[in-house]
Amino acid sequence: MHIPGLKVALPSTPYDVKGLMKSTLRDDNPIIFVEHKALYNTKGHVPEEEYLIPFGQAAVRRPGDQITLVAMGQMVHRAMQAAVRLEQEGNLG
Repeated sequence: MHIPGLKVALPSTPYDVKGLMKSTLRDDNPIIFVEHKALYNTKGHVPEEEYLIPFGQAAVRRPGDQITLVAMGQMVHRAMQAAVRLEQEGNLG
């Protein structure tokens, strides 16, 4: 987004939804919160305690040193599937 002060939140897990939503509600800037409908039935760990996910920081879902896959939202799950498949085929260590 090329509008000064506008932020975009695009969660990929239930954990991200809670942390990003809490960060969104506390931020004074305008924020667009985007949820992909394919993630509505996604299950995952969501702690009951308070936490925030800061804007502008990437989450490393699977560290490695041979390839970098960058994805957002629902595509994070596809990128993780691709990483598993590459590893199974012997292309990642």
